[in-house]
Amino acid sequence: MSNALQLKNVSKSFGEAKIIKNLNLDIKKNERHAIIGPNGAGKSTLFHLISGHYKLTSGKIKLNNTEINNLEPHEINRKGLARSFQVTNIFPKMSVYENIRCGILWSMGFKYSIIRLVNGDKELNNKTNSLLEEINLKHCAHIPAGLLSYADQRALEIGITIAGGADTLMLDEPTAGMSNSETERAVNLIKQISEKRTLVVVEHDMGVVFDLADRISVLVYGEIIATDTPKKIRENKAVQEAYLGTEDH
Repeated sequence: MSNALQLKNVSKSFGEAKIIKNLNLDIKKNERHAIIGPNGAGKSTLFHLISGHYKLTSGKIKLNNTEINNLEPHEINRKGLARSFQVTNIFPKMSVYENIRCGILWSMGFKYSIIRLVNGDKELNNKTNSLLEEINLKHCAHIPAGLLSYADQRALEIGITIAGGADTLMLDEPTAGMSNSETERAVNLIKQISEKRTLVVVEHDMGVVFDLADRISVLVYGEIIATDTPKKIRENKAVQEAYLGTEDH
């Protein structure tokens, strides 16, 4: 199977501090890949490097075999990679429907200010409705996004993230702050929307990680110490010592 993402000898330093150290990682097309590790391991920095929000100190990153490490975030997005952030990023005073429309328009290169000019665009409206169905929010399409529950706001953010048709999706702590029932709903949604996409997820909840991921990479102090299936990661002694501990998770 070919790779959706390939990181080769990737390093990132801030002054004298080396945060990511000569990192190599291949993420296969259409796999669900989790990146785990203790706080301060470099997970968020790695996400910023892949999505173009930070520039590499050295190394190369390829998306679908095309080098992206010198591109701006919006250029990477238009090449098929989209990401969410730890903080919910929606337009709270706009309706759920308008939020999704904005995501679609932005991916097409339109400015938000011309929304009124395309209100009659059937293709755009159909795409918006289809995406609302995919994220299970069609029933609240005309509610202001700021009035949604926290879990539904995160679902909406996922919808905005995939609105541009990206085939590689990066989610940063998608279930943080959720109750058990909200987490279960979120995991089911993520499974559904990643069926025909590549998923890269950073997540602290090990129950979510082991339920969701096809493979897991363990990042410790800027270095990947293991990449394997959930079962083998769980049994890996080096991973247990560095991160998981010896208790069952």
